[in-house]
Amino acid sequence: MHRSRIHIDQLELNAPLPWNVFDEHGQLLLCMGFRITRESQRQVLAARGLYAESPVAPPSRTRPPSQAYRPFQVWRSILDETEVLLEKIRLQEDFPAQLASLSGLIQDMARRSADTALAALILSDQQRYPIAHSAHVAVLCELVAQRLGWLPERRRSLVCAALTQNLGMIDLQLKLCRQRIAPSATQREEIRRHPKLGHDMLTSAGVSDAVWLRAVLEHHEAPGGGGYPFGITTPSEEALLIQTADTFSAKVSPRAARKPVTASEAARAMFLASTADQRNPVIAALIKEVGIYPPGSFVQLENGEVALVLKRGKLAHAPDVVSLLSPAGSSYGAPLPRNTSRKEYAVTRMLAREQVKVEIDPERYWTK
Repeated sequence: MHRSRIHIDQLELNAPLPWNVFDEHGQLLLCMGFRITRESQRQVLAARGLYAESPVAPPSRTRPPSQAYRPFQVWRSILDETEVLLEKIRLQEDFPAQLASLSGLIQDMARRSADTALAALILSDQQRYPIAHSAHVAVLCELVAQRLGWLPERRRSLVCAALTQNLGMIDLQLKLCRQRIAPSATQREEIRRHPKLGHDMLTSAGVSDAVWLRAVLEHHEAPGGGGYPFGITTPSEEALLIQTADTFSAKVSPRAARKPVTASEAARAMFLASTADQRNPVIAALIKEVGIYPPGSFVQLENGEVALVLKRGKLAHAPDVVSLLSPAGSSYGAPLPRNTSRKEYAVTRMLAREQVKVEIDPERYWTK
């Protein structure tokens, strides 16, 4: 059946949808009668690309010319929607469909440009750490699962699970990232309970996807045993990938009790921590996907300049960069592209974000 494209002007807030809404692949996203109640929700849905099976009336007002895809604006909408859906899950109408739509938008962002998705992960602020962290893990899972050749539907379940992995401890997670002491006995018990609690909350909200539910339940289990909450020996592959991405994202994110490490340091530490007999096969795929110098990272060049990584290069050690600061530390009036495969512009080391005293506008560098 022919489907008509729905534009954002045709998605009215607080009004029942007059049609069933599908994505570009024909998957049902929202049923007729559903009410869109938030602007961020409307932006997320519109960014997906929406279609109706019945003819759609033209917008009530003249639609402005289409604008370029703005990934960091989409990223902010993703964070806004994730926050609402997770914190008010019991109040959400058709939670599984809304979360699946959000997951599809993350997949679309990764499909459009993996470099942009990685830059969003590294450069986004950490003021809403529990929400941002879940979205970071979801992006990493999607990118690594693509590299591993997982099919789209399996990846959709994976991304849904990544977004909801810490549903059972959102408030505690915020406290832990701010406190400078080790978790108390009470907090440790709450941590051990959160996979089962999150699983049960999802079931109560109408989630029936077995892959999604199992991944949330097992994302802290360990091959061979020793994980929690049940100490099972064979967690699902989705759970193992979420756990790996979760660890990586936590290492590169700032906390009150410690400073973040660079992406390459985090990957190396994780690889060395896995034993030869229990080597995590996902770590190698994650390292290859993120690269030595992931987009959004700051690096120092052989000539002393400080540069921003825009894209992973064809050669792992030679990313695409623009220099922002001169060897003397002064800011260039305009970013200068540098060919890092040339000796004088070779990358010598990565720099932590706090070492680089310059503000950047991500929209200036990543537009698709």
